[in-house]
Amino acid sequence: MSCTVYQYFGTGGHLLYVGITERGVKRAHEHAGSKAWWKLATGCTLEHFDTREEALEREAYLIRTYRPPYNQQHNPERSLPIEQRTGMNNRNRPARPSAPGMKERMRAYYNATPTERASMACAMCQERPPVNGPCCVACQTARRERTTAA
Repeated sequence: MSCTVYQYFGTGGHLLYVGITERGVKRAHEHAGSKAWWKLATGCTLEHFDTREEALEREAYLIRTYRPPYNQQHNPERSLPIEQRTGMNNRNRPARPSAPGMKERMRAYYNATPTERASMACAMCQERPPVNGPCCVACQTARRERTTAA
């Protein structure tokens, strides 16, 4: 069974919350109905993992590193009042893709078949990735984060 790590972002790209789910959209609807931070969310990213253990490691890494204000577990700043945590500027926040045309490139990637994806250019840098490695700094950083978290 696959498991997904999701990150919700607010305006300015500030990371609000990180979580994991095996229930996809159903989990998003639960957050929408019960979490105060939901109204602040303007976007999210998803990462899919083959095992729950991999997803749990990634979630813990993201929370410890980027300290999203609405996460309690794994968050070194959990003892601070929420007003103080939300006032911080997320100086360590991960970069969100925001280059011109990024949304369309990402949509095309996710609508492509696995065979088509293998020959597509990188959505971030628009370079064709080499056979055994990342193609740009953003891709290198993402790969390094995945291997460090493991």
